[in-house]
Amino acid sequence: MAKTKSKKHLLHLLTSNVKYNYHLNSLKKPTNEFEEYNFELTQFLSSILPGRKKWVRLGSASRMKSKIRNEKLTSNDVNFYSLLKTIKLQEGKEVKEQWYLDLQIFINEIIRESSNQHYLVKTPLIFPKLKEKLKKEGVNECRPICIFNLKDRIILSITNKFLTRLFDDYFQDSSYAFRSKKNDNNKILSHHDCIIDILKFRNKHIDKELYVAECDMKKFYDTVNHKIAESLFEELISKVNKDFPELNVEVPKFIFKSYLRSFAFNINIPKSDDSEYWKSYKIINGEFSWIESSISEHYTDISNERIGVPQGGALSGLIANIYLNQADLTITDKNILYQRFCDDMIIISDNLENCTKAKNLYEEALMNLKLFPHKFKNESELMTIWDDKLTYKPFWNGKSKGPYKWGKLEEKSFPWIGFVGYEINYKGKIRVRKKSFEKELQKQKTIVKEIKNAIQVNMRKPKGTATESAINRLIGMSVGRIGLDNFEEVSTDLCWKNGFRELTINEHSTRQIKQLDRNRNKLYYKLLKEIEEPEIEFKEVEDRQVIKYNKPFSYYYQILERQRKANG
Repeated sequence: MAKTKSKKHLLHLLTSNVKYNYHLNSLKKPTNEFEEYNFELTQFLSSILPGRKKWVRLGSASRMKSKIRNEKLTSNDVNFYSLLKTIKLQEGKEVKEQWYLDLQIFINEIIRESSNQHYLVKTPLIFPKLKEKLKKEGVNECRPICIFNLKDRIILSITNKFLTRLFDDYFQDSSYAFRSKKNDNNKILSHHDCIIDILKFRNKHIDKELYVAECDMKKFYDTVNHKIAESLFEELISKVNKDFPELNVEVPKFIFKSYLRSFAFNINIPKSDDSEYWKSYKIINGEFSWIESSISEHYTDISNERIGVPQGGALSGLIANIYLNQADLTITDKNILYQRFCDDMIIISDNLENCTKAKNLYEEALMNLKLFPHKFKNESELMTIWDDKLTYKPFWNGKSKGPYKWGKLEEKSFPWIGFVGYEINYKGKIRVRKKSFEKELQKQKTIVKEIKNAIQVNMRKPKGTATESAINRLIGMSVGRIGLDNFEEVSTDLCWKNGFRELTINEHSTRQIKQLDRNRNKLYYKLLKEIEEPEIEFKEVEDRQVIKYNKPFSYYYQILERQRKANG
């Protein structure tokens, strides 16, 4: 919420256009449930937390280094510890401020409610998130994001943390998402570990031919069967009761089931003909697409079924692991590499027959779970003749595919495999997956476009302020909120580069990363050229410090050059 408000505030500073005055706009009557939810949440948070001006500043020593990481605190960390310090100081005061008293009431309410064996999770608000740009013609397909009220969000988060730790030992090592298990570096498993383990397997079989199968599912979260999910959950609870008889798990058990009952895609989702709903979000021909054409594969009548779990809910990731653990259990061949990250799967083997067998077992397990995998395309379907030339376009457009040979093009093999945002070739070189790469280029354009649109009318700041705002947002989004004083230290910001820290230095990754830098610079200097100074006089125009937004702030330096330095 703070991030959204900060973005609105920065645009408002650049223009006196009423359209960008978020103070006035916040007073307008909400036009949909989501706006109403945000308004009420903002009001409530303001009542239980101190105003920004009341936050206690951190001392210079405590601002320098993280207690956990040997690097300077990020701005987010500084804000967190500053707010925490402000709250702690209130505890020792004889006369406490009202916000603190209200905060304690809310905390005690959470403690009481989360211990209640009959706590009911309320039906979430359903927010339509466009999958692509809004189209004036044709269907605008949306993803249904479920948003729970604040109390439910906190209680579900606590429950998820508890159950994830409780069940984690019952899950397979092949599962990498939403785990509490740690890797060799004592960090929670992430998508980076998938890539590390793929490279280890490839290097172990460097002189052998490798075969790959990939699986992607249609609308996974929207097709989870509640009866199956609850049955598998009960099996895990039985194991817990046997292994930890001293634990009372009745409360989290009830909350989990209440979460399932709070939403089902086939019951709660707004229909495409609900004109009032789509109108309130200003989406023409909106639709939450489903698997109607495939439903007969598993159901003759869904009127008595509850299908689909909330996207965005805290427990849905855990449900994915509980559900798909059944598929993980079917892959027992220790001579193959099998990985699952949420609902994405990859199998790699040095034996075509073993790879095919594992793929078939996995597909059969999904069918038993009443899921809908995309049809697997075999090798011949992954290539085609176009203009008398062999093209591999069907490979890149394929969802589920294989087994196929991972190797040289000349051998009618496929040199790259894509998984969890990365692409790895048969030589072990790693680059960014095409979709992830193009998405980042688009985000760069969006940021600059937002600045340009804001200052078209009633620009009220010098040209340099607008361009500086643009480049700072571009840098923050790409490599983190860094400055000349800490660009070699901070690495933990939520930014694009930290999603691709396993990139290797090669001609493919270098070309991609340098293109991101070139594109960012091109957009920045084009904006610099197109903006004219507003025809108003400024009372004081300070000498602006000229900063070269190059090496320290570049994708290339932060992702590849720092890696080269670290590796000697």
